[in-house]
Amino acid sequence: MVVACGLSAAPAAHAAPGDQQAALGGGSGLVLGRATKCSLTAIGHDAAGRLVGFTAGHCAEAGTPVHGEQFPDAGVVGVVRAADEQLDYAVIEFDPAVVIPLRSVNGTTIAGFAPTPPAFSVVCQNGRTSGHGCGVVWTSSPVGLLEQACSSYGDSGAPVTYGDQLVGIVSAPLISDTRTLRFSCTDAANPLHSPVIAVAFDTVRAAVDAGKGLGSGFQPI
Repeated sequence: MVVACGLSAAPAAHAAPGDQQAALGGGSGLVLGRATKCSLTAIGHDAAGRLVGFTAGHCAEAGTPVHGEQFPDAGVVGVVRAADEQLDYAVIEFDPAVVIPLRSVNGTTIAGFAPTPPAFSVVCQNGRTSGHGCGVVWTSSPVGLLEQACSSYGDSGAPVTYGDQLVGIVSAPLISDTRTLRFSCTDAANPLHSPVIAVAFDTVRAAVDAGKGLGSGFQPI
């Protein structure tokens, strides 16, 4: 189900003159609403020329204001305009007067898109918590993949890349932590952690393009 919010019903995606700018790209930390921390998948322009980006759908609902985690003085830098619970993606409209879009962040460059690579390929991801890391793909399909890169809380929405091509969005660990046992990654040097479920970005793009609204025709910076 897609939950969308019209421009008139959501908070304004513009900051007051004089606010500092926020440099954001795939892997940057976001604060959605008051305190939810997730990662930006990618940033670029849609077919209408609007500055937009993506993150995980469970991070926020439509209408949620977005801040750059490392740029608190910039204020609100964007607004979530649509969130899909089934595919677990959200579309953010950014304020181009405040946001400086980046193609590369912390070792990750997003130059385009590609289908999910086959099993036993090596992909990389870049999240606001775990940073840049790579891991083997265990299973792959046109709708998503299961991979072994280090991932923890706050990495939801992080880009999964194959070379410089965006192939997925980090969704969740295969095995969730319990009160007594932690299965998510705590150290990239320790391979004993839950694999990560990622949604295929090609599938997300197709869904957004079918809606013909904000985010359709997306191309990265």
